[in-house]
Amino acid sequence: MNQMQDMVAIVTGASRGLGKAIALEFASEGAKVVICARATSPTGLAGTLDETTQAIQDAGGEVLPLVCDVTDDDQVQEMVRQVEEHYGRIDVLFNNAGAMVLGASIQEIDPESWDRIMTVNVRGPYLCSRAVLPAMIRQGRGSIINIGSRMADDPKQDGGVLYSTSKAAVHMFTFCLAAEVREYNVAVNVISPGSLRTEGSAAIPWTQRDWHERVEPSEVGPSAVYLAKQDAKSMTGRLVMRAEFGKTWGI
Repeated sequence: MNQMQDMVAIVTGASRGLGKAIALEFASEGAKVVICARATSPTGLAGTLDETTQAIQDAGGEVLPLVCDVTDDDQVQEMVRQVEEHYGRIDVLFNNAGAMVLGASIQEIDPESWDRIMTVNVRGPYLCSRAVLPAMIRQGRGSIINIGSRMADDPKQDGGVLYSTSKAAVHMFTFCLAAEVREYNVAVNVISPGSLRTEGSAAIPWTQRDWHERVEPSEVGPSAVYLAKQDAKSMTGRLVMRAEFGKTWGI
């Protein structure tokens, strides 16, 4: 307990699923957690910032909820400004907000759908990382965690041309950014959480085939805490698998 005592951590897409689980985990470890998400889900999925806020407070944690669309630079900059004004520092950014389109061929993916997924999955982490880095650089330390996927480098995982491309971009973004900010002692890593039981995955019909093999989002919590505590001197520029935590890494 208290592995993240007094750290300030931003978790995007925190109204449900993995983002909510990570926010709860960070708070349980003593972090001051900033949760952000859009005011309403464009997909109509269940879960709100208010519900995540209440869950953290009920567990005795500290939370600052902020409405933010991570694809909008003005909103991202304002979110980060409020965090710095409220807490005076930013230690961790967990870039969780994302969107998924699976099973569609390139002929079925119209340009608008392509742009929407790429904007959320790639532009979002770029904007948020760009916004928090000045604070982390001033502090001489920070940790940025991105969400990757096995679908980014294995076509057999059936991610499809759009989702897999967006996640491959996130992987390379992580590696290049880690090298760029290494001198400032800011860690940038990407974690592949594996198949999860989330509101989003439940809405995809074919996920029912392996639902019994999927894990709850809370299973990602311990590995996310480990990554949150890293800096460029300890671990950066890595793609890690949640299922291998405590076996091949995080030992």
